[in-house]
Amino acid sequence: MTKKFKVRTAAVFNGQPPGSIIELDEKKAKKYEALKYLEIIEEVKPKPKAKAKPKKKAPAKKTMAKKETKKTETKKKK
Repeated sequence: MTKKFKVRTAAVFNGQPPGSIIELDEKKAKKYEALKYLEIIEEVKPKPKAKAKPKKKAPAKKTMAKKETKKTETKKKK
């Protein structure tokens, strides 16, 4: 995992005006700081991951026997 740095630009850098604060990876930040294009302010610390909440079990599916309804047939007398 690469380190990230907050930097302040001293010149127009990637379309950003002088004095703006942006984030760059370690390699680019050190390279352009040596060229005096920007100044490293601080290292950005990654946020700690929150512990995952325990998953709740899904309620068990209940299978209910269908009540069979008997159709009553009426026979017509002839």
